Amino acid sequence: MATFVMLCKLSLHFPGEVKSLAELDADLGRRLATEFPEAKRVASYVLLGEYDFLHVFDVPDATQAAKIALLIHSLGMGATETLTAIPFQEFHNVLEED
Repeated sequence: MATFVMLCKLSLHFPGEVKSLAELDADLGRRLATEFPEAKRVASYVLLGEYDFLHVFDVPDATQAAKIALLIHSLGMGATETLTAIPFQEFHNVLEED
């Protein structure tokens, strides 16, 4: 499994367009369970700043992460940025290889 971090911005063209945040989160949870049973949502946060949400997922590969990003777009996110997250210990091990 690989860990991906998704930064998300809501798309608000007019008030009421986006479901309530609780409904949006519940819908995301249902769709993930149905469409991506191998994926695990590790954490979700509301952010203050340039992005509105941060989601952390463990998924089998980058292709599935991209599909989840598309799902998140379909739920009303206007923009996402997806980053690969490497546990520090794994990175540390890479540095020590030679």
